[in-house]
Amino acid sequence: MQRSIVLYYSAIKSEQTKKTYTFVLNKFREYFIIKDYDSLVSIGSKKIQVMIEDYVLYLRSKNSSYGSIHNVICSLKLFFSMNDIVCNWVKINKMKPERKKLRGDKPYTTEDLRIILKQVSNSPLWNSLIHFMASSGVRDGFSEELRIKDLQDMKNGCKSVKVYADSKDEYYTFIHQEAVIALEEYFAYRRKKGEKLSPDSWVFTTALNPQRPMTTGLISAWLTEIVKKTSVNRGEKINGRYDIMIVYGIRKRFDTILKSNSKINVNIAEKIFAHSVSIPLDNHYFKPTLEVMFDEYQKAIPDLVIDQTMKLKLELEKKNKQLSSLEVKDRRIEQLENVCSELKINLNELNSKLS
Repeated sequence: MQRSIVLYYSAIKSEQTKKTYTFVLNKFREYFIIKDYDSLVSIGSKKIQVMIEDYVLYLRSKNSSYGSIHNVICSLKLFFSMNDIVCNWVKINKMKPERKKLRGDKPYTTEDLRIILKQVSNSPLWNSLIHFMASSGVRDGFSEELRIKDLQDMKNGCKSVKVYADSKDEYYTFIHQEAVIALEEYFAYRRKKGEKLSPDSWVFTTALNPQRPMTTGLISAWLTEIVKKTSVNRGEKINGRYDIMIVYGIRKRFDTILKSNSKINVNIAEKIFAHSVSIPLDNHYFKPTLEVMFDEYQKAIPDLVIDQTMKLKLELEKKNKQLSSLEVKDRRIEQLENVCSELKINLNELNSKLS
């Protein structure tokens, strides 16, 4: 591997960032028809400054978004800085286009997910994957690091999920009964095909190679094609973006449901969502137990569940628990009334003897 790219990679900690930045760098290199990375850094600072400026102007002419151009500049800045190429980054950053109102801020509705799930009803992988994301609120990169050993049984048929295990971004979320059932069906499907699942097996794999985890790019690409075949309306496409983002629309639904429930502790909701920013230093000092977090998560399950039958089943179970609780209270009251009656009789007998 060429020294310039080795130095570049040494400054990147995240595998996902590495993939994104490499893609951006290669696009830049291909645009100027530069054969390799070392040849790129040998051009010289003044020429590279002009090339970057021209590339930013080209991207602007293609109506690229502020965010896209920002990512390009970040990637190029890191590459050239790690190779001691000095550029006027203040000037280059000033060339970014104006920020526009963000799109893609709407969540899927539960009905949208029902329609999408109907489309993938014959695919154990996609049925399970969509249920998993909808019930846990994970980002689309979760599958590249998630192994079966990161799932643990919880009460009421649920499971805890350790996301980004053993990294600085590690956190816990949960999947409910509906998602667990879909996941077990997917595991059974893989076993039937001859795969031997172990704690180290990937939870979601590519269809062609069970030794490789499902990637962010595949989830996004395939889900786009799946949704196109349905009646789900993601809104008008403007500047390459819809009102509902293809994957993050699922995560936004999860967050909206948790935050809209007044009975759920909002700080714990943010812990489950891996986005605890409401209180300064919360990520460092607020450490609720898994059980406490799960108790809050359970309050959202009736709204997170997608299938109508499962929703009705949960409502019935809740009512039965309430009735059972009332019956226990009634029996307790009856017992106390009997005790009071006996005490009254005993007191009357005692008074009779004393008189």
